[in-house]
Amino acid sequence: MGSKSKSKSKSKGSTKPGPQLSTKQKSSSSIWFYTLAILPLGLLLFASQLLKSALPAPPSDFGSGSMFDQIAPRYDFINRALALNLDMSWRQRLVEAVVGKEGEIFKQGGDDDIRILDLATGTADVAILLGQAASHYTSSTALSNYKPVIIGLDPSQNMISVGNDKIKRQNLSSIVRLGLGDSRKLDDVVDNYFHAATMSFGIRNVPEKEMALCEIHRVLKKSGSSLPPKLAIMEFSEPGPDSGVLGLVARFFIRHVVPSLGALLSGAPKEYMHLQKSIKDFPSPEKFVEIMEGLKCPVRSQENEELEINTFGAFRVTEVINLNFGSVQIYVATPILKKYVTE
Repeated sequence: MGSKSKSKSKSKGSTKPGPQLSTKQKSSSSIWFYTLAILPLGLLLFASQLLKSALPAPPSDFGSGSMFDQIAPRYDFINRALALNLDMSWRQRLVEAVVGKEGEIFKQGGDDDIRILDLATGTADVAILLGQAASHYTSSTALSNYKPVIIGLDPSQNMISVGNDKIKRQNLSSIVRLGLGDSRKLDDVVDNYFHAATMSFGIRNVPEKEMALCEIHRVLKKSGSSLPPKLAIMEFSEPGPDSGVLGLVARFFIRHVVPSLGALLSGAPKEYMHLQKSIKDFPSPEKFVEIMEGLKCPVRSQENEELEINTFGAFRVTEVINLNFGSVQIYVATPILKKYVTE
């Protein structure tokens, strides 16, 4: 009995060590892990360089309506894939910058219905978010008489068609309306008409940026509202050298992942080469603020519609919101009038 219990307790107390990986095996596992992690990036880099060598660089004015007509059917899907599904949260920030955290733009009173212009509306993502905000904040009894209007303009008919389908599915057709339009030439819009304007990922596709900004300045209200009119522009830029490791990753993503993965998903390599090139060529955030604030837009008199001789228009940038490690900026500005200084 005693000897059995001894051997039993001995067997209970003894444990066999599990198999141990040798230093050589650990090193081999690490090599395979890093190889599998880096391989996709290497392939995307190779594909990006192959595209650049095989196709001529698109001209700066390539981002027209006809270009977007080609990619309209898969535009939303590719956007979500390339932005890792973050782009809608960026657009929500843009809308919040215009309407206010509590929908202040819709609560400012006065006899005017609130009118907001969304330029380069594309498939209407921002216009829909604006329409949802308008519906939400004007549903109370106190604001039920207001009829906010969101106008989305874009030079691509196919993008507008996709956007209109989305608007119908959201039951927003009474608030959001889309039409063909070029931000450089808003001939059908009267002066001082809109309370706010937005533009997301569109200004870099406009060669004559100053012309588009001056047209936006013209159609925005300059007075008559309790809140100052607002312009909010969201755009990509390449993160600068001081943006750290994550900025470096974002820069690699823009330069190599966007054109190669966009070409693969869309079957339109030239269009997504243009996307990467237009981001690379877009001014730095500091320079773009200088452009907005240094405008000299012609201003018409509200009395006789003649050009003012000693007055010009510009924007005052009140805030620049940095997103996605410095690769996305939202420029929030108000239109202002300045006098020419004469000696």
